[in-house]
Amino acid sequence: MNGQALPIKSVQDLSPLYEAFSEEDDEHGNPIFLYSSFGFITNEYIAYFGQSNLRKYELTPKDIKDSLKLLPDEDVYPKAPLNVTVFSTPIDSNVFLKGLKLNTAFKDTGLLPKLLLQEVEIMELLMRNPHPHIISYRGYMIKRGRIRLQKGARHFNVENCIRKIISGVCHLYSLGLAHNDLTLINIMINEYDTSVVIDYGSWGTLGWIDEDFTTSAQKHDEISLGKIRAWLKERERHG
Repeated sequence: MNGQALPIKSVQDLSPLYEAFSEEDDEHGNPIFLYSSFGFITNEYIAYFGQSNLRKYELTPKDIKDSLKLLPDEDVYPKAPLNVTVFSTPIDSNVFLKGLKLNTAFKDTGLLPKLLLQEVEIMELLMRNPHPHIISYRGYMIKRGRIRLQKGARHFNVENCIRKIISGVCHLYSLGLAHNDLTLINIMINEYDTSVVIDYGSWGTLGWIDEDFTTSAQKHDEISLGKIRAWLKERERHG
């Protein structure tokens, strides 16, 4: 399927969608816009990625389709390994399908499939060592001989969240792991209002870390936990 045939009606169909800015400001002290980047994945898990010099609110469906380029499966998804849990469809309301974090930084690097495979290995370890505040794992689906992650669904809640996050993260530490990407969007709850930690791709998110890093370490979680604690306390104060 070429870009023009994709079922895209607006920027709301894109994931991810972000804008890049220069580290330097213009003469008026405003950030200098560089480009917009965006991705689209079809129902058959065929991935497209594009970049435009237009702001994201200026993008039309034609602009988007003109910019999107097909990504080969080998640049996105790892080959399905043996002896790993395979999830069977159909997908119901209790299941969350993890999306890909497409990014220009991964272009032509082969890094994205490696990170995805690394997360599968971590989730397999966590499935063998479950914890009530760590996301459950259902396995992965296979398409064209490559893997797509599958997990149990959760939603975020603030009550007693800090204590439960720490409990889950300490479980990771006991297994010799660190999360490295603790953010509000990576904390969800189940139907019993129990908070759980999700997303084990080990990528720091700007705003929740103090500096970029390339190695896994518990200190990254400690910094992020402090920021989450501050956010929750502020929300509690304002009701």
